Amino acid sequence: MPPEYLGHELWVRWEARLVRIFDPAMNLIAVHARHDSGGFRTDPAHIHTHKRRIIERGAEWLLGRASQVGQATGGWARAMYAQRGPAGIRVLQGLLSMIDDHPPARVERACARALEFGAWRLRDLRALLDTLPPQTQFSFVSEHPLIRPLAAYGELSPDCFQDPDTSKIL
Repeated sequence: MPPEYLGHELWVRWEARLVRIFDPAMNLIAVHARHDSGGFRTDPAHIHTHKRRIIERGAEWLLGRASQVGQATGGWARAMYAQRGPAGIRVLQGLLSMIDDHPPARVERACARALEFGAWRLRDLRALLDTLPPQTQFSFVSEHPLIRPLAAYGELSPDCFQDPDTSKIL
């Protein structure tokens, strides 16, 4: 819909494949093809040029943020955006929000797999995150021939490791 009609009451008629928008005098304003739920498309003629520059600049910023996560994440984000165009901005936002819920290394591995498969949907990326085996946790070794005992550090710098009440080296 052209931006000058935002906030106005309009008539809308939809059919199986088309959506028609009319002004109050029943003059045709716009015709759009219907999309599946969750999908959207804006006619480029209906986007103000100032807004178009903001969208393009925003995509570059999001792609830059994705590249900071890792090489595979940045590569997947760029390939997905090349494949899906401006509709991929929502996917980029979802990708960056995934990093709040999952460790970046895990997201990086999922993006690497998605890039191999050519999977450009956020749903596919989430499924890969769920199927990746968890990263193994290593336990810390408290004693090892290469690790000095704590008392050795007390001997190197006795001022730092003294108990102030007893003046005894810890």
